[in-house]
Amino acid sequence: MRAVRKPRPASDPPPLLVELFGRPDWRERPDGASFPFTYRVSGDGTAPFYEVGCALPLQTIATLRGVVREVSDDLDPREVEPLTFSRLIEVLTQASARRLAAAGMRQRIRELSELAAYEAVGLSRVLAIAKDQRVTEFYADSDTSPVYLDHVAAGRCESGIVLTERERSALETHLDTFTGYTLDFKTPSLKNDLSIGGAVLRISVDLEPVAVNRFALDVRRLNVSTLTLPQLIGLGLVSDEASSMLVGWLEAGGNVTIVGETGTGKTTLLNALDEQVDKRLRRLYIEDAVETRDMLADGYHQMKVKVDPYDRGEGAERTKESEIVKALHRSPDIVILSEIQSEEHSRAFFQALASGARGVQTFHASTIEQAVRRWLTMHHVSEESLLDLGIMVQMSRPDRLRQERYVHRIAEVIQDGGSPRIKEIYMRDRDHRLRNVAGSGWPRPPDGVPAEKLGLKVALASARIARGVRAG
Repeated sequence: MRAVRKPRPASDPPPLLVELFGRPDWRERPDGASFPFTYRVSGDGTAPFYEVGCALPLQTIATLRGVVREVSDDLDPREVEPLTFSRLIEVLTQASARRLAAAGMRQRIRELSELAAYEAVGLSRVLAIAKDQRVTEFYADSDTSPVYLDHVAAGRCESGIVLTERERSALETHLDTFTGYTLDFKTPSLKNDLSIGGAVLRISVDLEPVAVNRFALDVRRLNVSTLTLPQLIGLGLVSDEASSMLVGWLEAGGNVTIVGETGTGKTTLLNALDEQVDKRLRRLYIEDAVETRDMLADGYHQMKVKVDPYDRGEGAERTKESEIVKALHRSPDIVILSEIQSEEHSRAFFQALASGARGVQTFHASTIEQAVRRWLTMHHVSEESLLDLGIMVQMSRPDRLRQERYVHRIAEVIQDGGSPRIKEIYMRDRDHRLRNVAGSGWPRPPDGVPAEKLGLKVALASARIARGVRAG
């Protein structure tokens, strides 16, 4: 906890980290704001530049400095129970609020006490970026490189934000403390999801010897995937007909695999489908980073299992493949896998399919054909096992520097002469519309399901989606 406990300084408190943002004098109104931060993207369309401002009054800054020093010096991490990152921030926020009130603050105490808490742990500028919901992911390639990011409206943006040594150390410390294993020469990479300012962030840090440039950072917003299926239809990511088919297929007991490259919207579509499937069905989620929505409060039946990250390697105790194998013992109606990554994952996944488990999973591949080749040649899955896949959805993102993404194809894996074959169901036409190219009767119902039942499920899903309501 070296980022929290610091010796009491003999002189005035040092500047706050957010002072590095400067005090913006933007002639035009900012593009967005979340007190005490303002945001702007400037420059032309080929080189957008992202800026963050923090224009707190100088007296407020001075008060905050003193509060940050006091709560840092007074905190004993051993008294934080349970010792989690969220609880640590909660304790620091409460202590900061009391001191701000004692100092005569009367307005914005909630936001300012939160800021003080993140200043105390060295993550206040990460908080600032996390509060901008238009930022989906941000990166740093070395200990001296500026942060660059992916923005919902502007796409890939550059910035002038360079993480300080204290900020880098704070990230390393908190990942080391709250992952359950140690960042060292043998394990120079850590990944964990932390809740920061209301955003769930998956934070990955790589150090030497893995990171040639000493430090690398990737922070991805996990709860950005909050678009509903009707919203995705409105954005053109998927058609109303295709989405109704996918929901009805899942409710009828079919399996859906979503493939695509990184950042193509696989998890966004998974979450939107999950929300529309009948809430009474028992869902089992197996994830290393929790990217699915929590819908317990809305009456959905959800059991979530968190496993060690794949890059933990042989030191992992809670592996995804072991939980996949155990899935049937938890009596799920639908099994939702965040991502199939390794040969071990694939073998366990196809074993579960052969045992009757069905649900939704994601898999990294550029095309459906590439996914099949990976399974056959690299993960040594038999051809016969591919027949259990059911529906496959291919996501695309034509320009990696832009945010446009969509369902490019939907196909069914069918049997043809005893071998699996990819049967096209939906494809984009020349006008970029997702159209049914298979005709009536496709997709075929899941094994043992009458065509009439699948048709009814699809019709009911279509009516719900058209009304913009969730599954009952």
